[in-house]
Order: sequence, then C-alpha cells, then structure tokens
Amino acid sequence: MMDLSKRTPGVQRVTAKCIDLFIFIFLAAVLPAVVGPLLGFAYTMLGDSIQAGAFKGQSVGKMVIGLRVMSTRTREPATLRDSFIRNSPIGIVTFFSIIPFWGWLIMIVLGPPLMLIEAYLLFRVEKGHRLGDVMADTEVVPCETRLWNST
Repeated sequence: MMDLSKRTPGVQRVTAKCIDLFIFIFLAAVLPAVVGPLLGFAYTMLGDSIQAGAFKGQSVGKMVIGLRVMSTRTREPATLRDSFIRNSPIGIVTFFSIIPFWGWLIMIVLGPPLMLIEAYLLFRVEKGHRLGDVMADTEVVPCETRLWNST
C-alpha cells in the first residue's frame, strides 16, 4: 500500500485543473475566433509557469487551491519550458479549439479519455505524478501562496 501522506491530494489537483479548464473554455468561447482559442491554448500550455506578483509557478487554479508546480531537478518553481512540456498532453487536445466546429468536436471526443488517463495516473502512481509530470520532471506540491486563505 502506498503512503498517501507524502503527496498532494489528487482531489485538490483535479479541482485546480477544472478551474484552469474553465478559464480555457471561457477564453476560447467568449473572445473572438482564433484570438480566444489561441489565448486559451497559451494559458493551457504556460499557465503553470506564471511568476508575476504572488504567482510562483502556479496557474490560476493552483493559486486558488494553494498548489505549485516545482521542477524535481532544480527544486525551483516551474519554468516556461517545464510548463510547456508538462501540459503538452492536454495542450495537444486544446489546440483543436482553433478550428471552428470540427476542432471543438475533436477536442470533446479526445479530451475526456485523456483526462481520465491523467486522473488515473494521478491517483494510482505512487508519487501522484501524471504523464505530464513524468515528461517534464515536475511535481505539484502544496504552498502557502494562495488567492485567499480559508481559516
């Protein structure tokens, strides 16, 4: 049996990803064609490397939940490169949003199975690493920096 006390709870990570996916859908669906999907895609790929203001290797979803992406090599917050590599499995699917109708249909067909695979790995692999974490040598850890504190 694996020791779950040393890993970030999967439910928190899934919640943070849902917030980030909501941001992607908002950008892609509300902003003008091509611009919205491109901004949403860029956020999907690079969101974990935001290092402005209070953000230190956190997407908006991770900031809300109180998580951060760290490089396992340097023990520093995720860089643009780390974020791009770790989010490429999901980014490949979100890139289809640029294509009107058919792209969204492809995204809807490919997205859920990919998310289920990522969630399966998140909950079943001993260290809680999903495919993107393995590819980029990153891990998600709790942090004190969050959008608001629930006390």
